Amino acid sequence: MQRQPKWIIQFEEARQARTPGIILTGNTNDLVYVDDQSIPPCLVKIYLGQYLQRLGYEVFYFSLSHGLQHLPNPNGNRLRSEIIQKIANPRDVEQVLSAFTPVLRRRDIKVALVVDYADHLCPVSQGMNAVLAPQHLFALQTFHAWGVDDEIRVSDNIIVLISHENQVNELLTGTGSGFQVITVDLPSEEERLAFVNLLLSLRTRGRAKEFAPLSADFTPQEFARVSGGLRLRDIEALFRQAQARGEQNEIGVTCRLVREYKAIVIRQLAKDRLEVKEPEVGFEAVAGLKHAVDYFRRLTWRLHSGATDVPQGILLAGVPGCGKSFLVSALAKELNYPCLIMRNIRERWVGASERNLEEVLWIAENLAPCLIVIEEIDQVLGQRTTGESLDAGTSERLLARIWEFTGSMRHRGRILWIATTNRPDLLDPAILDRFQVAIPFIHPSPSEIEEILPLLAQQLSRSLAEDVRIHEIANLPNINLPTVRGLQEIVAKAGEIADWEAGRVGVPIHHHHLLKAASLYKPNYNPILHEFVALTALRMTTFQDLLPWRDDNGWREGYTLPSYLEELVTSEGDLDIIKLNERLQQLQQQLQWERFARQV
Repeated sequence: MQRQPKWIIQFEEARQARTPGIILTGNTNDLVYVDDQSIPPCLVKIYLGQYLQRLGYEVFYFSLSHGLQHLPNPNGNRLRSEIIQKIANPRDVEQVLSAFTPVLRRRDIKVALVVDYADHLCPVSQGMNAVLAPQHLFALQTFHAWGVDDEIRVSDNIIVLISHENQVNELLTGTGSGFQVITVDLPSEEERLAFVNLLLSLRTRGRAKEFAPLSADFTPQEFARVSGGLRLRDIEALFRQAQARGEQNEIGVTCRLVREYKAIVIRQLAKDRLEVKEPEVGFEAVAGLKHAVDYFRRLTWRLHSGATDVPQGILLAGVPGCGKSFLVSALAKELNYPCLIMRNIRERWVGASERNLEEVLWIAENLAPCLIVIEEIDQVLGQRTTGESLDAGTSERLLARIWEFTGSMRHRGRILWIATTNRPDLLDPAILDRFQVAIPFIHPSPSEIEEILPLLAQQLSRSLAEDVRIHEIANLPNINLPTVRGLQEIVAKAGEIADWEAGRVGVPIHHHHLLKAASLYKPNYNPILHEFVALTALRMTTFQDLLPWRDDNGWREGYTLPSYLEELVTSEGDLDIIKLNERLQQLQQQLQWERFARQV
């Protein structure tokens, strides 16, 4: 048996506490369906009205577009004519709200006023309410006066504001306003299962042929699991579109179709501040990076085994183009978690960035368990040191809210934050404190290059001929300290040389092709900066066994150190911190001289 939606339970608690006003926000434009009740799927506002009617309320709806409407009540409509007679224009805000003020104070009745699209009546004003239009000011002052009215508080009457954009004025959403904000969450797995079973049953009984069936190997339970993030109306649209496109022919609604549709819907829901990535390959496609892969394999096993004492934040720090994003994608595949990539949440308006972040966090909570990825966190979130003088404290507030969210124990084991950075030297110190595990990413060593080259050729749909001597290529002086991206370009160049020589495309790449491509390779990055970034990442590494050349037992078998580490690593495999700091100071001075020379 499916229980009441969470928001209705919270609504009833607030009503029992005689809260005068409720603001519903979040997923308010969706359908509601409870399979053990006689109410068919309907909009949130309709479900709420029917719920209030069952409690003995006479329910009125109001919006700017439809004016004042009355929900017919089989048990009596005695207030309808009394109120309607006082209102010449049912779309006039002042007339409607003025008529309800004395009604809401009465104790001999039970009346509920449900105001739809409250964002358009009482919009956010960026702290400047005086500039609002007279209509908005009247509505805002009236609602606020109702919220603090003692006579309304002791009555059984209630005001409900429905927000569709989370943009209701701060005067009503703040403490002491008399209004309680309740978030309507996205449908739970239980709610999605009940709804898809309803659609399938309607089709089976021939009452809804416009809905496609599920594919033969896709059960309703699996659909409910993978469709997290979809609203009920999205699910209905998905089944209709599948039918219209002919997806039902021997196939039906497939898991792949759901994932593709979900990625689009969530991106729209988050207003492009979140991107859903559906990875296709796991750890088997990762070459090198054994220190990071080994850690993530253990983490995956523990999460699948139900462990909750796992890190809430993991930082991948190091040189660009060395596999950070690719590894995160593989982790999401192994975990079978939605991979949510946070995009730019900043806006120029006061408070807008904070609201954008709250929407992102709300979606993440609804999709848990999930992975949230912040790429280049040093640029996306900024630093607290920017201060009030540069961004009015926005960076501080964003960081503080994220730290509060990640620090919540109820999210541990359900929401895993992973941040990447190519400039660990620019990170706010608080990031290192909150991301409890830091994993370094440095240039591939010669032994790792031997693993990477064949895999890169495979990813480019090329094959290496038998005469290719990988060990020789990996140790060429010209590709000392390459990035994985650079190695990929070398393989692509070798393929170009091979194709031109053979006069056709797709021929095997021979040793002399790779040798020629490697000799032509010219890195386009500053080697001093790359070494500085790599050493900085190593210095902030959390555990010794997360160093690229280490494992649980000491030296990783077969690993050869990049040249710039040979003087900094002891025979036991430990970093010589004194030498490391000295080298970092030298590199920092060189970088400062380079910047000075460019300015001159």
